[in-house]
Amino acid sequence: MTDWDRRCGFEDGDDVVGARRREDEQALAMLGARPVWLEFLDHQYGPPPADGELVTALEATIDSAGLLASPLGLFHEDHVMTATACFELARAKRDIRWIVYEDAIYRPVAGRTDAALAMLRGDGFVLTDIDVPEAASKKTAIDRYPSQLLGLGDLLADAYRPERYWSLEVR
Repeated sequence: MTDWDRRCGFEDGDDVVGARRREDEQALAMLGARPVWLEFLDHQYGPPPADGELVTALEATIDSAGLLASPLGLFHEDHVMTATACFELARAKRDIRWIVYEDAIYRPVAGRTDAALAMLRGDGFVLTDIDVPEAASKKTAIDRYPSQLLGLGDLLADAYRPERYWSLEVR
């Protein structure tokens, strides 16, 4: 049991992963989407995947995808690891349309988003702003994660704000 889990209202013996997956199912069903979970633990529960393991697992799930979204990887270790794997795949899977988005709750730190975008541009990616209208359904979907809402505290206001998006192409 981590401090985050306790802040989210869990107690010793609770099935935290199961509860969060049920929240995912409810939120994504409301949006007309389906979850695809990989069998890796969040960093607070165990060691990260071995080198290349996340890339291999992601690649096995995206073969028929026409559009993929990746976090920028602004702070959280799991987000950074996922973003790094996605950027590697974007280089290899140029036939897939890739977009990146700001990681809510990590973007308010001044300069964090700009630094991530500059790093991608320096790594040979072309980023183009995408205008995505604010969706009223976002707040409703976020509200389907009651355990996360407890833990977010003051960061909840940022979670409700719309993200910024960019198309990602390899130069």
